[in-house]
Amino acid sequence: MGSGKTTVGRELAKKLKLNFADSDELIEKRAKLSVREIFVEKGETEFRRLETDALLEICSKDEPMVLAVAGGAVVSDKNRALLAQRARCVVWLDAPTSTLVGRTGRATHRPLLDGDPVGTLNRMRSDRESLYQQIATHKVATQSLSVNQVVEEVIEQCGLSAISGEHK
Repeated sequence: MGSGKTTVGRELAKKLKLNFADSDELIEKRAKLSVREIFVEKGETEFRRLETDALLEICSKDEPMVLAVAGGAVVSDKNRALLAQRARCVVWLDAPTSTLVGRTGRATHRPLLDGDPVGTLNRMRSDRESLYQQIATHKVATQSLSVNQVVEEVIEQCGLSAISGEHK
């Protein structure tokens, strides 16, 4: 949370002239509820089920695209396998917890950060870091980079062409 997945993903898609999808946005559209409402009304288990369904739908498309995947999606073996199979490039956007806290601020749409954002983000990092390492084909440290610099780094690391738009 706060690494820049959606913001960078949108800009990357625009630069590469590709479609963009965000797993959280698709979940909200399908459930007709916000992420927060899903967590409150149905719980995290249901959210994770909806997340897997959304990834299955997105990854079933044959067109190249840029996809922002929620950080917790890696917890599921099925999701990691799907991304490893279907994605040409999986980029881990990383930043220190202090940066993530600053970026997420008082965002009300992040239910997992309620109460203790620093502790929660540190636990998430501890729980998920090995999974990110397992699935990521590339890693970009975003702390001191602008959105455009992160986009350029992703293009360079993944060998993407801003002209062709031929990669997923």
